[in-house]
Amino acid sequence: MKKILFGVFSLFSLCLLSCTPPSDIIIDDEEEKVEEGATSINMWMMDFQEWENRINISQRKKFNSNTNDGIQLNQNYINKNNFDEMIRSAYESKNVPDIYMVSYGNLYKEISSGRAIDISGLFSSEIWNDLTDTAKTAVTYDGKHYGFPINLEPSTILAYRKDLLKEYGKVEEIPTKWADFLTLCGTMKSNLKSANKKNIYPFGVPTGVACAWGTWGLQASATGGLAVTDDWSTSRITEPGYKEICELWSTVYGNGYVPLSSGEYTESIFDVCDGKAITTMCGSWSFASVLNMYPELKDQVGFIPLPTFDGSKDKVTATNGGWCYVISSECKDKAKAAEVIKFLVAEDTEQSVDYFSRAFYSKFATRKSVQALVNEKASKQNDVPKQWIDTLNDVASRAILEPIYDWNISVAVEGMFEESAMGNGIDETIAKCDKTVKDIISRNNLAGTNPRLK
Repeated sequence: MKKILFGVFSLFSLCLLSCTPPSDIIIDDEEEKVEEGATSINMWMMDFQEWENRINISQRKKFNSNTNDGIQLNQNYINKNNFDEMIRSAYESKNVPDIYMVSYGNLYKEISSGRAIDISGLFSSEIWNDLTDTAKTAVTYDGKHYGFPINLEPSTILAYRKDLLKEYGKVEEIPTKWADFLTLCGTMKSNLKSANKKNIYPFGVPTGVACAWGTWGLQASATGGLAVTDDWSTSRITEPGYKEICELWSTVYGNGYVPLSSGEYTESIFDVCDGKAITTMCGSWSFASVLNMYPELKDQVGFIPLPTFDGSKDKVTATNGGWCYVISSECKDKAKAAEVIKFLVAEDTEQSVDYFSRAFYSKFATRKSVQALVNEKASKQNDVPKQWIDTLNDVASRAILEPIYDWNISVAVEGMFEESAMGNGIDETIAKCDKTVKDIISRNNLAGTNPRLK
């Protein structure tokens, strides 16, 4: 039988149950049942925005409401900045979760290290065949499935405040060409200064680690590819387009269009909502952030695809990022771990549709059957503006998957953009990055090893 655990848990109880919520989450009075003698399946979750954590906590409670399945689902919420380090430490200490979340870009690292197992046989062929082509590609290597995809989300779109754009930019639409957008930034800065508005910026860009992954779409639109060739044999940093991005970074920082420092990219939308930035680069999950945290601004916030250097609306401007559940090599009961995944994302259609609707359609479903139901539900609702959903569909239809090459390559590109922002010589900075990328390829024998080409 299952006991009832009520409301606000004590810290001691949370530690015992391994379902510790993030410190900023207040558990409501929804009851949770604990089944005596059940097999514990421990899941590590990324600590995302509060609204998304609440959805995941609610779905865990619903799973545990089943009194006859012999499974008790426990969750630990891990800070996203510490997740990789904690997973490695968990394997070294043999205190490994049964299930954990991995981004598509990091999945192959978990596979090659032997941490994420092949889960193909744990799910029916009907389930695998229901995945979209993009989602299936994201988790499949050598014909085997190593994770079950949870969602897909464009990593880069442009958000803006309609009222502030009109007041300080004197326009109602954002240009589709970067050169014209920079002119607009100049206009906004000048008008902000005339109005004696301080600490408000025309534009926001990803900084730090986020600059390494939040610019993948920008790199693709500018250069027709990413930092290395598809076969990983050599650097593409000297290809046309990377210099233009460096010049863009130099211009927006040099002219004071962006703040010298800002918060995390995953929360960059807050600057627009708080009136600290008129426009910003952000991810599609920002839809839900606005509607959860700033519902009164629904009609004042707009989302559009990122500008391009030639103004074309037909180019890749984002990656389709997202997350999957993997079952660890240390899991003692893989079949029961699979039952958890089936309930959350792989089999229970009701749970999946509930997740995407509660996320305000800011993400794409990975199952064709679920996406069809989500599309139907989205077409009949008024909570999310049609312009936002149209932008999501537009950007995602051209987006590419996250690259899976050595992360240090993306870090080198991040450094190149940052050095350009600081006013260092662009040609020298590009040459330095090009050499670094080539050294990484050589040192790690990456040439010809891209598993997605096998």
